[in-house]
Amino acid sequence: MSLATLSPCQYCATPTNAGPYCCRACEVLATQVGAFPVVTKAANPYAYLDQKDFKDIYRHNDQSEFDYLFYAEGLHCSSCVHLLENLPEFYPGVETARVNFAQSTVAVKVKPEASLAQIAYVIKELGYSPSLLSAQDHVTERFKAENRAFLKRIAVAGFCAGNTMLFVIPVYAGLAGGWADVFNWLSFFLFLPILFYSAVPFYRGAWNTLKYKVVNVDLPIVIAMLSGFILSTYSLIRGEGHIYYDSTASFLFFILSARYLLKRVQQTHLSSSHLKTFFKNERYICLENGEERSVPWEHIEKDQILLIQRDQNIPADCELLSPQATVDMSLLNGESLPKVFSQHMTLLAGTRPLEHEIQVKVKDSFAESKLGKLFAQLEHGAAAKSPFVALTDRLAQKLIITVFAIAILFFALYYTINPTEGFNRALALIVLACPCALAFGSPLAFGLALRKGQRQGLLIKDANILEKILTVQNIFFDKTGTLTEGQLRLSYSEPSSIDEDLKRVILSLESASYHPVAFALREAWSDTKVLCTGVQAEEMLGRGVRGYVNGDYYEVRHLAESTHESEIGIEVIKNSQSLARLYFSDSLRSDAQASISALQREGKECFLVSGDRKNRTLKVAEICGIRKEHAYGELFPEDKKQILDKYSNTCMIGDGANDSLCLKSADVGIAVKGSVDLSLHSADIYLTRGGLTPVLDLFNLAQQTRRVLVRNLSISIVYNIAGGVLALCGFINPMMAAILMPVSSAALILSSLWGFR
Repeated sequence: MSLATLSPCQYCATPTNAGPYCCRACEVLATQVGAFPVVTKAANPYAYLDQKDFKDIYRHNDQSEFDYLFYAEGLHCSSCVHLLENLPEFYPGVETARVNFAQSTVAVKVKPEASLAQIAYVIKELGYSPSLLSAQDHVTERFKAENRAFLKRIAVAGFCAGNTMLFVIPVYAGLAGGWADVFNWLSFFLFLPILFYSAVPFYRGAWNTLKYKVVNVDLPIVIAMLSGFILSTYSLIRGEGHIYYDSTASFLFFILSARYLLKRVQQTHLSSSHLKTFFKNERYICLENGEERSVPWEHIEKDQILLIQRDQNIPADCELLSPQATVDMSLLNGESLPKVFSQHMTLLAGTRPLEHEIQVKVKDSFAESKLGKLFAQLEHGAAAKSPFVALTDRLAQKLIITVFAIAILFFALYYTINPTEGFNRALALIVLACPCALAFGSPLAFGLALRKGQRQGLLIKDANILEKILTVQNIFFDKTGTLTEGQLRLSYSEPSSIDEDLKRVILSLESASYHPVAFALREAWSDTKVLCTGVQAEEMLGRGVRGYVNGDYYEVRHLAESTHESEIGIEVIKNSQSLARLYFSDSLRSDAQASISALQREGKECFLVSGDRKNRTLKVAEICGIRKEHAYGELFPEDKKQILDKYSNTCMIGDGANDSLCLKSADVGIAVKGSVDLSLHSADIYLTRGGLTPVLDLFNLAQQTRRVLVRNLSISIVYNIAGGVLALCGFINPMMAAILMPVSSAALILSSLWGFR
């Protein structure tokens, strides 16, 4: 089936070719299900959430794509996701709801008058235990609590199933009479804890299926379990027939174990919270009243004074208190070369001092830092469904209906021949053909792909991009900072030797500037550490800086016309008199030519679009092997967009700030430079590694992901068809089916891990 032939479902927008709706659940939800009645405060156990203090604590910042984040305990399959993402249908105060399957969270955007208490009440009524998460909360603690509860249910089921097996062995061996009845009754009592405790999560899912007409695998599991229990109890009371307590208890134990295995893998491999692991176990020296004390990363607070050691990650956005710091910015801007910051400038979380210990003042918590907001954005984006994931979700839901229908039909037809054997085969089919692995394989593959991308220096906004990138044919490059280093260096000056006093004046004027020229000057004159006092400086965006130093008026402004075509020039003026000219160069990236050649060998058309002069643009295009007619210079951002819009299947690679218009317009936008959080507002991917080699890694990763997806889907289809046939033919009994079900999940996990090794 071609993804291109799919059309969006009229209810949930999931790609489908099954008609106006992707599944029966969407059709019912679109035509029948209405909102829950609003309960009174007295009847709502979550009424306290509507108090202003609680709303303020749990509301996420305005830059987030959602307002509140709920942890939904009990979320375990794609049907749960489908149900919770329809929260707006159950409560109109919710505008949108997006579920992060890996973290069991529901991100909601609400209307101004919405009640948090009502949202929590609805989630509870849908069968999940809700709790609000603030920006500082860690879902790992919620994982631990839920996992402990799950393990208790597994332990009870395992104990009861194991002892039941011990009691039925003598019966299978031929024991009869009163002792056989005693052992069977013991099996009955051992099954009760499973029935009333271990199986509770399945009851909730089955009830949701009946109440909200959403397809869920829990319903056939509950029917199979209750059928086995009722038939066994009926036979036990009558004193004749077969007893199924052992096989029913065992398959419940194995299903619980398989579900826990999938849950743990989701938490480990699909969660993007591992982005924060480079802060894990980090301890920082905090200065309080002249004394030093050690604090962990999680306990760092606003306004604390910290001593950051050489090569230690800065834990939050901080103000530099030391006179100067040479800082590694590679995590945030992909540049391997460090930058020199001066006192009172802002150092961003995730950067590292390279030369010596520095003193900083924390400006805000990590969650409010640029890096913290970026992580939250990536975690939210990772929950987006790609067309391939939507396709496997639909296949999983159809598999549930098909398997259940076949099992009922088979049991009805086989009942007259051998009701016991008919029940065993139908039960084996239901257990064996569980769609959990089918629905799980694709999210796992995408989760591992995103993690591998992060290790390779690729911050990918959502998994959809890995499918889009495979369709790209036309790649547009910006020049400065993309094909070139974007790291200016002072080449020479006129006069050739600059007076130390003038150096101090220039550095004083540029001390608060983040312009590449300012960083180049601080690097070139790093020995000049004592700056002028009482400086009144003003930065003129795109033109330079100006201000008064010791009563004299200085300007450091860009040269509109430079006699050196390949270099950028500035002029230093004192009281309208020119004192010096400084020239800066920007070298071509070492891997630019090889990377473009590799893309062209893959059949990609490469273009160069730049705001720089035409002769510089043509020279760079010639060196990189880009055709002359594909090189455009002296362009404004709007001009670049007009050129890009003439082509389809496009990819723009450029500066996240200057090229934001083209990055948004392209089918795939890749930012290689600029502020990382701002870049990801307009781009789909941000490169934290310097050079263009990560672009090649991106294309390879997309192809690798497609191979793993196809292999996982093939494994699931072959397993379900082959296993279903063998179960109906009697070669697989319910016990074997319960053992094989987690084996299928393990096969998909190994396939995915091996594919991204």
